[in-house]
Amino acid sequence: MTTHEFSHLVTATNVGPEGFNTRFEADERARQLLAKRFGIVSVDHLSGTATLTRESDGMTIHVSGAMDAQVTQACVTTLDPVKDRVQESFEGWFLDESQAMSFTRAKKRKEEEEIGGFFIPGETDENPLIEEREEPEPVVNGMVDVGELVAQFLSLALNPYPHSEKALAEGPLGDPAAPEKPNPFEALKDWKAK
Repeated sequence: MTTHEFSHLVTATNVGPEGFNTRFEADERARQLLAKRFGIVSVDHLSGTATLTRESDGMTIHVSGAMDAQVTQACVTTLDPVKDRVQESFEGWFLDESQAMSFTRAKKRKEEEEIGGFFIPGETDENPLIEEREEPEPVVNGMVDVGELVAQFLSLALNPYPHSEKALAEGPLGDPAAPEKPNPFEALKDWKAK
């Protein structure tokens, strides 16, 4: 099983159609590892809630929730620390791949049947077809990792160009008083044909 910087594991068998609620909060070590992964100064706080619901196919688990994070990034112009608050919702799907036939595998099987090909061993008509939504993550060892899902959404929500107050006050790069470049055609304005 792959270990992530921030894991918040929920046992898949605890999740039913009525939903399972959970709260998460990243400890100091997880926040340090996330900051290193994202290439930022620090993740000062990360917490939130999630609801996991088993869908009607019995294998797909839908996860939705909201996170609240405090991060510190380096200003892109001055390198001064810039604090920011990230409040985002997130959503994802998990499934037990050993019990479901993906759309890609089903398409391949159908093509093989049409050309008189062979059946893929271990796959029967009893395997239901599932809709692939945003490349569902697998349920690994019976666990859903909500923490990694949160980390992925946090990385996407970070400001790609943080600016410090100093940088914003100074305005755009460059000297506003710098002289304009001379127009090469300026000398021709007084030229008259003789």
